Amino acid sequence: MKTINEHVFEVRYKPNPKILDYRGTWAELISEHMKIPHWSIIENRVDIYDKNNQNHAFIGFRNSGFENLDSPTKNYFFDQAIKLFTFVSQLDGFEKQPFVERIGVRSKFFTSFDKGFDELKNRYNQRYLTLTKDAEKAINAKLIDIGGPLNFADNLGNFNTNSGPMEKKQALQFLRNRKDDTVPDIGLFYDIDYWLKPNKGMSPSEINQNIKNFATAAWDRHERVKNLILGD
Repeated sequence: MKTINEHVFEVRYKPNPKILDYRGTWAELISEHMKIPHWSIIENRVDIYDKNNQNHAFIGFRNSGFENLDSPTKNYFFDQAIKLFTFVSQLDGFEKQPFVERIGVRSKFFTSFDKGFDELKNRYNQRYLTLTKDAEKAINAKLIDIGGPLNFADNLGNFNTNSGPMEKKQALQFLRNRKDDTVPDIGLFYDIDYWLKPNKGMSPSEINQNIKNFATAAWDRHERVKNLILGD
């Protein structure tokens, strides 16, 4: 089984107009620190990115974040996101304890399945999101596709999920910057979005701890769901 993944961290804070004065200086410093070669400046933010947009950092006057395609390990994404935010929080002009309105980590996974769409659909229905016998009787029709959102909360925060069996054409609509030949023909899609709305000042260490906790929990939860549905 091949799994492709993508992740994004974002923190939204009360607007900080000082950032607009430091954009040029910050772009070069962040690019060098993160070893990401390209950068651009738009009206109210700085973007730092590599050639294939595999890694993309952004710093704006009301939000900052980091995006990654195909994290090779469980910790790569959150290590890079923490490396970025720790550095940014030390730059002149950035609030030392920003008033955080929302903090979140969103991860998407698509795992190949070589036994056909119908088999994957049946496993998903039988092992994860199940139609009861009474529901099947009431609908009185053949199930041709299944999937949908389920929203939860745990000790870390809230998390929204979306999942289901997908063919490549549909998966490409949910995945970012993917070439057709890099996406499996059939697979299990799992999207999990962890978030909190603290509405308070937070230290960089508090923000970084949330990044790590959210990203780790999302990866582990996906592994359990994947093994439940795709395991023999």
